Amino acid sequence: MEKDLIAAFAQAAKRTFKDMFNIDAMEAGVRELSSSEDHAWDITGLVGIAGQVQGVIAIRLAQPLVSSLLSGSGVAVSSAEESHQLEGGLVGEMSNIIAGAAVSAIRDLEIQITPPVIVRGPNHKIGWPNIAPVVAISFEFPAGCFEVDLCIRH
Repeated sequence: MEKDLIAAFAQAAKRTFKDMFNIDAMEAGVRELSSSEDHAWDITGLVGIAGQVQGVIAIRLAQPLVSSLLSGSGVAVSSAEESHQLEGGLVGEMSNIIAGAAVSAIRDLEIQITPPVIVRGPNHKIGWPNIAPVVAISFEFPAGCFEVDLCIRH
């Protein structure tokens, strides 16, 4: 995968966490993701990419971090059901913002994004398209970590 695509998504993720939560997320590494590996993520926001670049991106987080981010946002929650819905909405919005910012940074290509889809559950599996290797960009900060996974063909 082209380094400029990886860099665009990494920068978009850092900016989104800074703007939304005042968190300085540090990039902790880039690696190729194995389709069979287990993970610690509980909730994923998936966004499709179409146009001159095709594929799927995933923003993956652990449930305690999502709960903490929602709590820190100042949104009042009155029930577990409402919390569940708002957490999904938060991850969907973050995914949409990260994908939109990254695509906007790639100015010389015509690219569209789909609305986000939320996948939940411990160690859930994603059926990645067989179009390119999946690249995982890990981020960490004092309160937790998250990952941006990219399966993109250019």
